[in-house]
Amino acid sequence: MDEIRCTSEDTKSKSGKKQEDDLIRKNEIINKRAELDHDELVKLTKEAIHDIIESDPLLSGLPVDVTIEELKAQTAVAQGQAITLYLNRGELPKLGIVVPPHNTTVLELKKAIKRHTNLSLKREKVKKKISWKHIWKKYYICFNNVKLINDKENIKAYGITNKAELHYVKRRREKNKLIKHT
Repeated sequence: MDEIRCTSEDTKSKSGKKQEDDLIRKNEIINKRAELDHDELVKLTKEAIHDIIESDPLLSGLPVDVTIEELKAQTAVAQGQAITLYLNRGELPKLGIVVPPHNTTVLELKKAIKRHTNLSLKREKVKKKISWKHIWKKYYICFNNVKLINDKENIKAYGITNKAELHYVKRRREKNKLIKHT
């Protein structure tokens, strides 16, 4: 009798284990389908956003992988709450920089240049890290042959307006900084 109980218990445990394995396999299949569905949903959402951006004349010039910051900046420009400045980088294409028109200092302009440059490099899949401390030590930003020297100065003081073109100018080393008093 004990022998019969053991075999029936073994059968029950084997069938329970088989049901458990089947349940695990079904869950794996459902999860794979959910992943595929999610991936497809993400793809469809990106395509829909891209179509909306392309159909809107205000946003049509934005890249495919647009960021929220870029959307907000473009909207602010259209509403007159921001201005676009262009940084001429020599051989590289001009870089559009969006900043608020009022109370923007040279330091804030430098931070905007840094953000836009890093985003541009990321889009081009360039993995180089830029030492901005080195850049600002070796170069000035220049507008109409006027160097933007004072970081605390408002950009309006230099006459910078919408669609102004800026460029880098190499700093010259100042020799004999000490002035002799006679």
